[in-house]
Amino acid sequence: MKKLFWGLGIAVVLFALYGGKSASAQGTGLFLTTTVSNTRVKADPGTTADVEIQVKNMGVAPERLKISLLKFSASGEEGRPNLAERGPGDDYFDWVTFSPSKFDAKPNEWVKVQMKIKIPKTAGLGYYYAVTFARESESAAKDRSVVIGSSAQLVLLEVNSPNARRSLDLLEFKTEKKWYEFLPVKMTVRVKNSGNIHLVPVGNIFIKKGDKVVATLDFNKAQGNVLPYSNRIFVNEWQDGFPLYKDKIVDDKPAYNSDGSSKRDLSWNFSEISKLRFGKYTAKLLVVYNDGTRDVPIESEVSFWVVPWRIIGGFVVFLALAGVGAWAIGRIFWDRFRGSHRKYRS
Repeated sequence: MKKLFWGLGIAVVLFALYGGKSASAQGTGLFLTTTVSNTRVKADPGTTADVEIQVKNMGVAPERLKISLLKFSASGEEGRPNLAERGPGDDYFDWVTFSPSKFDAKPNEWVKVQMKIKIPKTAGLGYYYAVTFARESESAAKDRSVVIGSSAQLVLLEVNSPNARRSLDLLEFKTEKKWYEFLPVKMTVRVKNSGNIHLVPVGNIFIKKGDKVVATLDFNKAQGNVLPYSNRIFVNEWQDGFPLYKDKIVDDKPAYNSDGSSKRDLSWNFSEISKLRFGKYTAKLLVVYNDGTRDVPIESEVSFWVVPWRIIGGFVVFLALAGVGAWAIGRIFWDRFRGSHRKYRS
């Protein structure tokens, strides 16, 4: 099986469910980075799946670490994983072993951990593991919606089954507003996995003015998963315009409004003046997912307007002032001409 390495990152919780990102534990002095050889594992019943997880201690002192296994499900529609302890009937926890399960992590050195999943012949469909790392001396956090003091790596196991059903429904495709003064234009795609296996929808959003495509956006570039019987919201922004609202940075940190939204400043990069947007635009969504035999397309479109009224108003005022000035100058010349004409006749 071909191994795919996803990007590293430091965060309190892992959002690897939606893009295979890594996580780190902070707040207790423990700083870890993890990466996995294969976030999505597909295997047959009665076989063994191997996953390699690497852990790096980003702190300045050696750490004695232990590995714990949790399960996860979708939390809300924004892509947050909900981690939980093993429950009754979760015998798929018994399929997993780690080598090593406890180890010493020296600063700035990677440690390889082999995750072995021995799949019974009776298994089928999807199983969702969260592999967490913490100090050996620390107890596990009770609230698994946020893993405190440990890092986590998610592994999605699909066991081939004739009962697999893959189906994705588009619930909504819309823009945040119907008209904008300046970009960005925020677009929201809401989908539902009505099947029993996790799916990875991918595709594009084409921005058109009339029949001309003026921009192409990647949909689900991070290849985020949609778990069975759950909804997921994906957000895209069209940012290729002049001028452009950008997130405000204060003391090298993003600034936020009282409602939690990002503060934005209008940026005037006159080298991009050719990208001044005006008029009616249409965003066309083209998403595909694999139903096990073929790629199934999903299409939708939404229209919106971009009207830079301040620029238009300023231009109108400029033309009006220019017209008044031209009329005044013309009147002066006309009066002088008439005066000189009368003098000549007299």
